[in-house]
Amino acid sequence: MTGVWIFTIALALAAGVWIARPFLRRGEVELNEADCAISIFRDQADEVKRDLEAGLISEAEYDAAREEIEMRALNAAKSMGEGLSVSRRSPRVAACLALVTMASALAVYAGLGDPAAPDQPLEVRKQKLLNERASAGDLKSQLQVLIEKTKADPKSFQDWWMLARTYSATGDHASAADAYRRAAELSGDRPTVLSSYAESMTLANGNKVPKAAKLIFQQILQKAPDPRARYYIALSKAQAQDFTGALDDWAALYKDSKPGAPWVRIVRRDIINMSKFTKRDVTKYLPDATPAEIAKANGSPVDKSATLARISEIEENVAKDPKDYKGWIELAELNAAAGQNSKAVEALENGRKNFAAAPFVLGKFGETARRLGLDLIESPKTKGPTDADVAATSKLSQSEQDNLIRGMVAGLAAKLEANPNNPDGWIMLVRSYTVTGDVPKARKSYETAMSHFKDDAAVLSRLQSEAGKLLAAKAEVGAAKQ
Repeated sequence: MTGVWIFTIALALAAGVWIARPFLRRGEVELNEADCAISIFRDQADEVKRDLEAGLISEAEYDAAREEIEMRALNAAKSMGEGLSVSRRSPRVAACLALVTMASALAVYAGLGDPAAPDQPLEVRKQKLLNERASAGDLKSQLQVLIEKTKADPKSFQDWWMLARTYSATGDHASAADAYRRAAELSGDRPTVLSSYAESMTLANGNKVPKAAKLIFQQILQKAPDPRARYYIALSKAQAQDFTGALDDWAALYKDSKPGAPWVRIVRRDIINMSKFTKRDVTKYLPDATPAEIAKANGSPVDKSATLARISEIEENVAKDPKDYKGWIELAELNAAAGQNSKAVEALENGRKNFAAAPFVLGKFGETARRLGLDLIESPKTKGPTDADVAATSKLSQSEQDNLIRGMVAGLAAKLEANPNNPDGWIMLVRSYTVTGDVPKARKSYETAMSHFKDDAAVLSRLQSEAGKLLAAKAEVGAAKQ
């Protein structure tokens, strides 16, 4: 212990002497900057005169240059009254500075330091920083923390389940499928976990139901009428060209679902699109279809004037809010309906630029392009960022990185809108909005999540504990600043 204090005092003494060193130097006399400037201007005047004698410049150029040099010399001469700069030794000041430095260093170490504390390895410090970033809502850090947890305890169902859901939230469905598979094995093939596993397999396969996923969905339906399994079985029938079977299954699912169920909007959309494709009466499958939905299913002629007006309106909206992915999709759909396929592609391409870090939204753009028969320049990624992607991101400016983060958060919001039955995703979204400073959106997301899970006391408690407290703390900070 004594050795540590001796070493600490020696360091403090060395720092004090180093800071006091300038005051112990021998006295020096230095020329004023104005004196140096006058000397330079004389040299410039001589140089210009030599150029005139050598015929390199004309008489007029010589006169102009000489006047400029004389004017600068006069301005510099105004400062010559300050004289010479003199520096003298000041042992007293040096001693005071050294003592203050030593006393401050020792006082800080006495208050905060702990010579007996064990060394904290670099790996521990990295883990601490990673946990702090994960708690702040950083998706990459959360993924890394969960990956390390599953490595440390590969038999923890909860860790694999959380990892799978986090992968799904980022749009990496291939990795999510692998994590769901491990979670399903540890859960004893629980239907809800199996259903999530088969869905991730389907999404990773470009939304085409593979045979393995279809078998899992059929196995689930033998135990319970799981809505997700029913939807994808119908989708598999449509992909096998059993359009009547698909329509019947989707209509039955819609009839058995509560009005506010998260999958209702998607089922309704698919019934309309399939009715249009097969040229069937949509009201047979969707009795409460709106006039607009009936017109869409019947392929009614497009009102061009209304379409153009709506296109102009949406263009203004996405210019103000480029993170409105639905606006970009609707703009592409309207342009395609008006026969402007090139503008439809342009809308999707422009929209994708704002969601480079949001695979879920990129997938929506890709689905829209396929549905409209359009060709995008490249298909969206389904895997996470590569090392090259991360390296490229680190070279972006702060504003570009902020825009990338906002796109990622907007992608998470879009995914939750499509599948709101994800409490972890809502907590992550509230944290992300809070970290990026968009408190109104954070509060709105919190209220939406609370309303959606109003009948689930356990989830409500989690939301209040994690997201609610975060918003309350943010409000207190804002009030303190005011």
